Amino acid sequence: MQMKYQRGEVSLFWAAVVVGVVALVCMGGLFSMRYERNFFAEAWTRFTKFEAGKAVQQTQKAAEGVARPDGSAGRDIRKCMINGKVVYSNIECDAKNATTRKVQLHDTQGIEAPKALQASAPPSEGQPALRDKMIEKAVQ
Repeated sequence: MQMKYQRGEVSLFWAAVVVGVVALVCMGGLFSMRYERNFFAEAWTRFTKFEAGKAVQQTQKAAEGVARPDGSAGRDIRKCMINGKVVYSNIECDAKNATTRKVQLHDTQGIEAPKALQASAPPSEGQPALRDKMIEKAVQ
């Protein structure tokens, strides 16, 4: 009795489907790296219907009308992940976000221009200039 179909093994069709899915995931990873976005996190957020996008929009709306009375608007910078991207902000990264961390800022003065050299005093009559000494050595 001959068997018409293979048993107990993965058929060629299902092997092709698995390879295709793996290739799709790899291409998604490459595109995520190229465009600096995490497509997998975005897809997971859409799939599970988290309220992260709505929370960010509510935070932005609330922050538009709020001004700090002490003028420290730029001093409280935080680092967090929003939609799979690292964000540095004092508005979008609030305490409700689990990935929020406070960042220490160091105010640098930038690159300072080199100091101008002071003009040297003209050589006195008693001492010959270096150029004159070199000329005398070359002549001898």
